[in-house]
Amino acid sequence: MFHCLTASWTTCLLTLCVLDVWTAARPAVQQSQRQQQSRRSRQMSTLSSPSSGNLSESAESKVERLGQAFKRNVRELREKSACLDLVFLVDESSSVGSNNFQSELRFVRKMLSDFPVAPENTRVALVTFSSKTHVVTRVDHISAPKFHQHKCSLFNQEIPAINYRGGGTFTKGAFQRAA
Repeated sequence: MFHCLTASWTTCLLTLCVLDVWTAARPAVQQSQRQQQSRRSRQMSTLSSPSSGNLSESAESKVERLGQAFKRNVRELREKSACLDLVFLVDESSSVGSNNFQSELRFVRKMLSDFPVAPENTRVALVTFSSKTHVVTRVDHISAPKFHQHKCSLFNQEIPAINYRGGGTFTKGAFQRAA
């Protein structure tokens, strides 16, 4: 009844990899921007060195390009796929921290707001991972889709019930679980 596209899996994994690079680079760019603003305020009468300005601008332009590519991929995925399985791997290790973990969950919600989440349209799974013993499927609308698994239940009950755990990082286990 539900037909899954192989190309969609490839696109989803590519999209998630771009997302990982984009979300990892964003805090560094923001920190660089704050440092640059601080330097400018201290040295109002002097010009900052071109190499430090170029580094910040270069990192910012990379983040912008990645963001644009990501948006383009999401739009294309939404337009070309009537039936879609989306699997989100959310890092909840100590290296991410609680605040960034919540940012990851907000991103998932924002991304899903663009898709019609229902068993006959877009099915969703969300796997959180930290250490080898903590790779957990928190949301599974894929393996056994049911009528009550839709965007409202996902946004109002399932995602808000996910709590940060901390621990090591076992990315391989997350990919194995997703497969």
